[in-house]
Amino acid sequence: CWVGNLGKTCTHAIVYAQLYVPDDTYVGLSAFLVPIRDERTLLAFPGVTVGDLGEKVGLNGIDNGFVMFNNYRIPKDNLLSKTGDIDEQGNYSSPIKDSRKRLGASLGALSAGRVNICNLANVALGKAITIATRYSAARKQFGPDETSEEWAVIEYQSQQYRLFPHLATAYAIHVFSMWLGIENVEMTKRSFMGEDTSSVGMEIHAVSSAGKPTCTWAARDGIQECREACGGHGYLKSTGLGDLRNDNDANCTYEGENNTLIQQASNWLVGLKRGKANFEEVSPLKTVAFLKDMDQILKQKAEEKNAKEVACPHSLLKALNWLVAYQLDVTVKRVEDLKRQGLDGFETRNNMQVFNAQTLSIVYAQRTIYAVFYNFVMNLPQSNEKNALLKLLSMYGCHMVTKNAAIFYQGGYFRQNSQLELYQQAILDLLPILKNEAISLVDAIAPPDFILNSPLGMSDGNVYLHLQRAVMSAPGVFERPDWWREVTYKDYIPKARM
Repeated sequence: CWVGNLGKTCTHAIVYAQLYVPDDTYVGLSAFLVPIRDERTLLAFPGVTVGDLGEKVGLNGIDNGFVMFNNYRIPKDNLLSKTGDIDEQGNYSSPIKDSRKRLGASLGALSAGRVNICNLANVALGKAITIATRYSAARKQFGPDETSEEWAVIEYQSQQYRLFPHLATAYAIHVFSMWLGIENVEMTKRSFMGEDTSSVGMEIHAVSSAGKPTCTWAARDGIQECREACGGHGYLKSTGLGDLRNDNDANCTYEGENNTLIQQASNWLVGLKRGKANFEEVSPLKTVAFLKDMDQILKQKAEEKNAKEVACPHSLLKALNWLVAYQLDVTVKRVEDLKRQGLDGFETRNNMQVFNAQTLSIVYAQRTIYAVFYNFVMNLPQSNEKNALLKLLSMYGCHMVTKNAAIFYQGGYFRQNSQLELYQQAILDLLPILKNEAISLVDAIAPPDFILNSPLGMSDGNVYLHLQRAVMSAPGVFERPDWWREVTYKDYIPKARM
């Protein structure tokens, strides 16, 4: 159910089914290449019931469908045999003896889909922030007094605060998704060459399992804020913001519903800590290598004295390192407490999610996104572009710290009320600086106008001209509705006799 292209068009599908050998021994869930439709007629084969799920909230260019099989036979050769195969005598063999690990190896390919969704979220958020920023620079409203020229709404601090953290997030996710995609391709190439990629595979699985929900939630929140920041005009379908919101909404569900998928990352992190793993050895991508110094990190406190110091990229990385270390520590303690209460593994995982494991996965993803962005920016040669990216890096880091302020106080990293105020002041200091760069920054990530296709977000800034054209050219804009007779006064209706 819900498979893309299954509804109307696909002729073959990869089907995961329970595999039994002739002696009725169950050997685990396995993948099969299954013909669905005749390639010449697109009619379903006998024994296959396949259909379309119907219109969706968004992404209606994809025909999602369902399929059922009734006594449908396929050749033995259609078993995908990388993780296991059956010989002519019906004997099953596999290089991986544990059926759960065997399934995990076959499902590892799904990481690529999650990696791609991180980039889809990046594209959607990038479009939305482009539209809202360009519109805010062109839209004028009010001013200091009645005799003054009206201000562009981007001049208002509140509008800047609504948009610029999401602009920084768009850049951070862009760099992160590109990095993760490259690492996944490299892992796949090494796997094809016969190299052992188990460690990097598990890390990519964890990063993508946390990154996909975090990126798509960030896009969801950013797109909604951009829609509202464009006022009533943002509610017009022609602006594209509603379509971006609806299409990204699916990203939060497919390839793993976010709240379920994200548990994979915390399971990996908790397993490493409880198993006393060497965090450097198990982390080829270095996303948890810093936790080798976890005990020392947990002793750290916020020492910054002013807004400039807290906005320092290295100081922000230190804070986010502490955040992950602390949340991992409290989650492991929660697991051990549940174990002492006699809960089994399933019940423990179920009861450690709220306030603990899910938060751990989120802050792990946020820290990883920041660290990747940090390394990218710091390795650039000195230039005006690097200076602008440093401001975005600081904005993203400060935004992540303020979002998790309660944890920083709870764990004792913040010891004074004024320490949160320093991060808030750092954000306020960055807003007017980013305002001067905002149009250039969105121009750098914006698609061409014909792809953006929004009257509010065209690169020439002629918002009202494009908006007028969009409204005036809509079908039936000046015509009466078909049902006009049903709602107009009819003088032939007899008056009541009193």
